[in-house]
Amino acid sequence: MPILPYRHEMKPAFESESGLHVHWFGRYAGNSEWKVATSRLAADMILFVFVEEEQSQAIINGVPIALKTGDLLVIKGADEFELTHDPDRPHRNLATALALKQGGVMNQLLHRNFKRKYRLREPDVYVAEFEKVLTSFAQVGPFRDLAISGAIMQWLAYLLQTLRPPMARTGLEIRSAVDRVLAAEAWAMSRLNEVITIEAWARSVRLNSDYFARIFKRETGKRPMEWLNERRLQMAAQLLCNTLKTVAEVAEVCGFANPFYLSRTFKKHFGAAPQNYRRRLG
Repeated sequence: MPILPYRHEMKPAFESESGLHVHWFGRYAGNSEWKVATSRLAADMILFVFVEEEQSQAIINGVPIALKTGDLLVIKGADEFELTHDPDRPHRNLATALALKQGGVMNQLLHRNFKRKYRLREPDVYVAEFEKVLTSFAQVGPFRDLAISGAIMQWLAYLLQTLRPPMARTGLEIRSAVDRVLAAEAWAMSRLNEVITIEAWARSVRLNSDYFARIFKRETGKRPMEWLNERRLQMAAQLLCNTLKTVAEVAEVCGFANPFYLSRTFKKHFGAAPQNYRRRLG
């Protein structure tokens, strides 16, 4: 099951010093083939999907949800989801996945109690605010980032004022644990070429290894070392496709003991040896 977005390989649509991390912001679907296969949203993200035209269906953590024009779906970090629609009546949506980092909190929006689905009373207003952000992305010049940041914050302020999600009165300890997991992910991603033990990894976020392993599995769906190995393999795949590094060099950069171990593990995961994978996608 893919984790969306892959923070280490999907270039964000926008990032700012104010703490905004936007992985995508745009108008999607509109064709019969569109769908999002079963995926898990990265734990630091929140995803808003507004149905602009026609109807679609979602399954969130195993629960089916029917969506029609004017509905806004909220998918929160670590949720498992899939999205489909009737291919004979393809829908169109406005979607964004983002985080608002403030202080030591990886995403302030996850500390609010959003409902799973909203029916917007003024869908045209939502579309207009969303369009302002899309227009800002088309700007050029030295103040482009400032314009984008301002437009996104204006859209977000409108959204919060419209939905009025209360601050979570429970679960703050759980969200704190999630922030620890996210910090641990960032710590590991900056050290993929090093030997990482579960003890050192847990210490990096001031947790004991047993508790760390438990909350990591709860929030990511993967055991820590399983998650780490997948990140290394995904980085290896990116390097093989986008650089001229040898398999030995890729193994070293991605923290594999030797190229033979990388080749064996890579083939088991991707179904092809590194060199064959490179030739196939090259």
